[in-house]
Amino acid sequence: MKKCPRCMKTEENDFTRFCKHCGTELFFINRFPGNDSTGVKKTMRKTEQSRRSYNKKAAYYENTQDGRVTRPLKRMIINAVEVQNGQTVVDVACGTGDLIAAVAKKANIQVHGIDIAEQMIAVAKERYQGISFSVAPAYPLAFDELSVDTIMVSAAFHHFEQPQRFATECKRVLRPGGKVYIGEFNVPTVARYIMNFLIKFAKTGDVKIYSDLELASFFINAGFEITDILTDGPRIVLICEKR
Repeated sequence: MKKCPRCMKTEENDFTRFCKHCGTELFFINRFPGNDSTGVKKTMRKTEQSRRSYNKKAAYYENTQDGRVTRPLKRMIINAVEVQNGQTVVDVACGTGDLIAAVAKKANIQVHGIDIAEQMIAVAKERYQGISFSVAPAYPLAFDELSVDTIMVSAAFHHFEQPQRFATECKRVLRPGGKVYIGEFNVPTVARYIMNFLIKFAKTGDVKIYSDLELASFFINAGFEITDILTDGPRIVLICEKR
């Protein structure tokens, strides 16, 4: 039995791929073994690797290498995000909640953090009890059309197996003028090629390290305008606006 992340209705058959109520693909709920009962190979292997990897280190995430190197990137996003009273902000792949908690202090806003790693969400809920956190995927986003003003992703876009679909989902849920902030690492070309080759053999859920132009292309293709690309050494924040 599993629950659809979009319509929140329950599907009793664990092997059903699409929600019978709204048609949403339910790959997130499966545990992505190499083959399902029909012998069809699952395509979301990296997503499950990410979930397992971050569940294992959730309790001490801030003291891991990931936790340390992503801290400056989160600060960049916090400084860049512009919010106003009454708006709705979503942190996708929110981890233990530090980013969304900091942004929540900037104005009287509604904030939501989502992540596929249930143990990361458990830590976030315990740490920031006044914030809404839920276990949910980056695609599809479990929010209604035109219901969100700002979406943030910090150091997680390179884990997304369906980046173009995610960009399209951002367009769907954002109100006109809404913005997406994508924080990622700015890796030199040669190093990026090497890392992307090695990623094929890793089991930490990384999919691909993108250049700033590659990142921008996903959102341009989804109909966004790129309003800024902030850089700080090995870190970049892409800012996209829905027109």
